[in-house]
Amino acid sequence: MKPRKQQADVPTIRQVADKVGVSPATVSRVLNGYPHIRDEVRQNVLNAIAELGYKPNRVAQRLRGNHSRLIGIMVTDITNPFFNTIMAGIEKTFYEHGYSVLMSNTSADVRKELEYLEMMRKEEIAGLIIAPTSENVERVVELAEGGLPLVVIDRRIKGKQARHLDMVLADNTEGAYNAVTHLIKLGHKRIGLVGGPQRLTSGRERLEGYRQAMRDAGLPISKQWVCLGDHRYESGFELQLQLLECDPPITAVFTSNNMMTLGALNALHLKGRRIPQDIAIVGFDDTGWSISLNPPLTAVSQPTAEIGTLAAQLLLERIAKPDLPVRLMTLKTELKVRQSCGSNLPP
Repeated sequence: MKPRKQQADVPTIRQVADKVGVSPATVSRVLNGYPHIRDEVRQNVLNAIAELGYKPNRVAQRLRGNHSRLIGIMVTDITNPFFNTIMAGIEKTFYEHGYSVLMSNTSADVRKELEYLEMMRKEEIAGLIIAPTSENVERVVELAEGGLPLVVIDRRIKGKQARHLDMVLADNTEGAYNAVTHLIKLGHKRIGLVGGPQRLTSGRERLEGYRQAMRDAGLPISKQWVCLGDHRYESGFELQLQLLECDPPITAVFTSNNMMTLGALNALHLKGRRIPQDIAIVGFDDTGWSISLNPPLTAVSQPTAEIGTLAAQLLLERIAKPDLPVRLMTLKTELKVRQSCGSNLPP
């Protein structure tokens, strides 16, 4: 407990900024000798630094000086095709601008995330694109406040923590709503959900899209129809087995990401359920193998390549102009209708 208290007593760049009434970026610009700062503001910042005893981080100062040509990328599951496509777009963009990339996989482990963040700080990266393991992004915010250009992907960070973070994500609620509404229009009333973790906005927003579609259609939602997991294959498999125990049985299921969809499909095959004759299925995430399944999978398509490219562009802009306003980019999804839901069946 004592070390934690000592660390909390160390003045931060945010405290300096709050004392003067400016942004942390302005404090950092004063520390690095940027021109075009009013003399009054510069002097007030220097006075606050002296009064609080703030000691600037040498690495953060170098980052603000933009000497590094190394970009950090951090995702929660490097085996997921969703992140593969995003990282490819990021890498391509930065390669074209003369940067190298350092990729890390946290496996949704908070401890690993903190260790990788520290490693990247020591590597003096010029900027970071991250899909956080949770919405508790205190260390990420600290790095941003200390001068590290940073973009969050696939997560909607809210409240005070969002004031320094650019974000790029898909419209999860609308995508899930459209998927479930499509099943309802096909005549389904008992629709199950294989859902993602509620510690993440993506999981909560897809659950909300499911609920909203059912409410708008005047359909009840049984507690046994909603099964929540962790966005992994094993979770999708186990949750789909649970849904098959519903009485009366569900006639359709919406799965919240591609890995859970694969798990759910294998559970259905294991139990001898025919798709879509016995149970219809729609997934969130459209990947290259969706059309190769039998039957081809109806899925919500996220603009994954665009997410990666846009995140890289925002980070390049943030590196060049640290004082830009914070940007939140929410991209549209598209429902790709194939045969697993019961539509487009051959005669």
